[in-house]
Amino acid sequence: MAGSGDTALPAGDGAVVHYYFPVEVEVVGDANDALVQRVVSEVFAELDRELASRQ
Repeated sequence: MAGSGDTALPAGDGAVVHYYFPVEVEVVGDANDALVQRVVSEVFAELDRELASRQ
């Protein structure tokens, strides 16, 4: 839906839009559960930090 000018709003002012996208991380090599959990924690922390910086 095109809005006036160069801005398009999907549901008007104040609408909340949720974006969902898959994230896939492949760990190559021998990794124990502790390392896998550390990678998961770091990936989600970075995603959270980046998304929070855009609000």
